[in-house]
Amino acid sequence: MKFTQTVFIALFFALITTKSSAETSQSTTSVETDSNGFSQTFNDPRYTKLKTYLIEMKDGELIPAQLVIPEKTKIRLVVRNIGNKPAEFESNQLRQEKVLFMGAETTLVIIPLDAGSYDYFDDFAPATHGKIIVKAKG
Repeated sequence: MKFTQTVFIALFFALITTKSSAETSQSTTSVETDSNGFSQTFNDPRYTKLKTYLIEMKDGELIPAQLVIPEKTKIRLVVRNIGNKPAEFESNQLRQEKVLFMGAETTLVIIPLDAGSYDYFDDFAPATHGKIIVKAKG
């Protein structure tokens, strides 16, 4: 009985690791922008009312490391951990903090921001920093 449980657990973790690796290989690190210089929005049918942007966290790496959004616009951030260890999205300036286990995803609604620069980071990997650039429309 114990041997069967051990084999089952080993296969379960192998399956999770394989799935995580496949999802990780599909992510992109390039920052795509529209004609106005803003980051491309994240298209997901679950989030249609607000402009939505995706930030992925992968073992001490933030994808994208820089996000450009329009000022005075309420947005939604989808934060996804595609890495093999827990991550913590944190921004003191935005007053946001979320812990994400492997494969987890969360959403944050960000109030309209003034033009400027707002830092975010992975609190579990202190050397990892990202930036949200808020700039004027047009």
